[in-house]
Amino acid sequence: MDLQMDSPEWRVVRDTHLQRWVADPAAIQFFWLFSDTCELFDDLIDKDKPIEDEHVIRVLFNVLTVLPFNPFFEAHKQKLVPVIITGINAWLDANKLEKGGENDQVFSYVLRGWYMELLLFMISLTRGIEYMRSVSMEVRHFFTWDESLEQYKADLKRAALA
Repeated sequence: MDLQMDSPEWRVVRDTHLQRWVADPAAIQFFWLFSDTCELFDDLIDKDKPIEDEHVIRVLFNVLTVLPFNPFFEAHKQKLVPVIITGINAWLDANKLEKGGENDQVFSYVLRGWYMELLLFMISLTRGIEYMRSVSMEVRHFFTWDESLEQYKADLKRAALA
């Protein structure tokens, strides 16, 4: 893929995929809101990039006033919240594991991609398990093509030296 991950061009491609994979505008909005929130918290914890006030304000409003009334979230919150809890746990563990040895870093690399599990679960809710299975590898490849395990481990070494 010739796109830079998370560039405006990549987001257009991502959104086209989400429309096809999820096929529910409210579910896609939920995924955007959730992703934006996770990005903010990751930046707060990692302290690896500046945090814009606008991002904090946007997430504050979205989490407290938009997300609770999202029709997809309202319809599926009993199923989504347990998945989100395990995702938060995976993210916290990944942050700890990345500071460990080589085996820990491999697990960290895998756990960092947990959000795909939420997306795949959302696809199963909107399109069914059979469809989810038919696009599962496509979803995983789309969200993981940009960073190999070797690149990830090299980035961890550079960050430790900084």
